[in-house]
Amino acid sequence: MKKLIPLLPIFVLAVGSAGAAPPIALTSQLATYDLSLLKVRGHAVTGATGRLQFDVTDTCHAYAVTQRLTLLIRKEDGALVRTVSDYDTWESHDGRHFSFLLRNTQDGKTKVESQGTAELDHDGGMVTYSEPKRHFVKLPAHTLFPMAQTVMLLQAAESGRKFMTTPLFDGTSTNGAEDSFIAVLGLNGMKHSTFPALSGLPSVLVDISFFPRVREDNKPDFRSQMRYYTDGVARAVRLDFGNFVMRGRLTHLTIPPSTCQKG
Repeated sequence: MKKLIPLLPIFVLAVGSAGAAPPIALTSQLATYDLSLLKVRGHAVTGATGRLQFDVTDTCHAYAVTQRLTLLIRKEDGALVRTVSDYDTWESHDGRHFSFLLRNTQDGKTKVESQGTAELDHDGGMVTYSEPKRHFVKLPAHTLFPMAQTVMLLQAAESGRKFMTTPLFDGTSTNGAEDSFIAVLGLNGMKHSTFPALSGLPSVLVDISFFPRVREDNKPDFRSQMRYYTDGVARAVRLDFGNFVMRGRLTHLTIPPSTCQKG
């Protein structure tokens, strides 16, 4: 179980002029998901429950993202393991600058798994890791950070594309960028929702798989599936950790008003 923090990028699709592709902006949100076990593979895990808290703040020049994933896992021998993963990122609006910090807490002990900064240019870019040890990793051309990848995904889905691949750097690996494969599974029109902010909004169902760039097999390190609404909220979340899969149910949602100047 390599990647404990799922990616939940957000988007909001603004209204554009007739015949033109609508511009894409990003919005703040605070969402909480209750996690339940959907499927197990093998016998290493016999039960699991958890919670995912997802907080995005638009600082007007960058996006500050905080994710907290709490998992309580029952192993084959009946032992319970509680893991808390805290994942904080900062991504500039232009998609060129990125900071990241990933910490895991188990049995009351916190360990920094990954920390550093990354910069992109036309040839790729560079990651400067400060934890767990200082080192540098070159990023390949066309690498995207998480929010920039979301913009690309929405633009591609709007134009009718069903499949996309791109190198992605999110800071959860100490080996630099991973390959991502995105499949658009379906588009939904406006529907009523128990959450007022989602009523009357269209949505898109996507499946995203993450692979190491040097592959030993065709199995992804991590896979997620979710339905995104055009106000940036995800529902119908599925998180595939390899030996078990969890379903995420949206239970709390707050969308704060924007304080950024328009134009």
